[in-house]
Amino acid sequence: MTSIEATGNTLEEAKYNAMQMLGAESMAQLAFEVLDENSPVRVRATLVEETGQPYVLAPDTTRKVADYIDRLVKKIPLHVQAVLRGSHSRYVEVELVGRDARLLVGKNGEVLEKLQYLFNTLVPKVIDPHVRVVLDGAGWRRRRTERLRNQVIAIANEVKRRGEEALLPPMPPHERRIVHQTLRDDPEIYTYSEGEEPNRYVVISPRGS
Repeated sequence: MTSIEATGNTLEEAKYNAMQMLGAESMAQLAFEVLDENSPVRVRATLVEETGQPYVLAPDTTRKVADYIDRLVKKIPLHVQAVLRGSHSRYVEVELVGRDARLLVGKNGEVLEKLQYLFNTLVPKVIDPHVRVVLDGAGWRRRRTERLRNQVIAIANEVKRRGEEALLPPMPPHERRIVHQTLRDDPEIYTYSEGEEPNRYVVISPRGS
């Protein structure tokens, strides 16, 4: 079962932020519990199926996803293969490894992001409509995630020291989710998303401001 806590200035905003953090496509995929009705409103959200039960991938789905991606990348004339790294909820983590893997990362991960978008278009149609692929290449996303976490912790400390909100640069949904998850247990701050894709961004705010 995957549950997260989210906050917002209103109940609807808190629910929307939870939806973004879990990567859900609609409110109907989530079950909510209101933890605090005062501002900021705080809710606990759980990803569920249409039956109302938490969504869990079938045991062989993660392997099917990795094998499918591996077959696709082997059609590229490069020395690269796809390796299953793990899974959680509906997310399957796959890494591209091999001598030429860095070529499929590109500058600042641009090629990797496009490949991840492509696989998230194909895999749900072929294997399971609920699956979402988190694609890494030569450890780039792992290093990027660690840097991002360190950066947002440092920014959060400044927010607490100054008592002023901080607006982060626009990020893709999975990176905004990393920010929310990194800071969700800090009792002195809360996070929420604003803006429209592709310029949606995270705000780190001190509680009580």
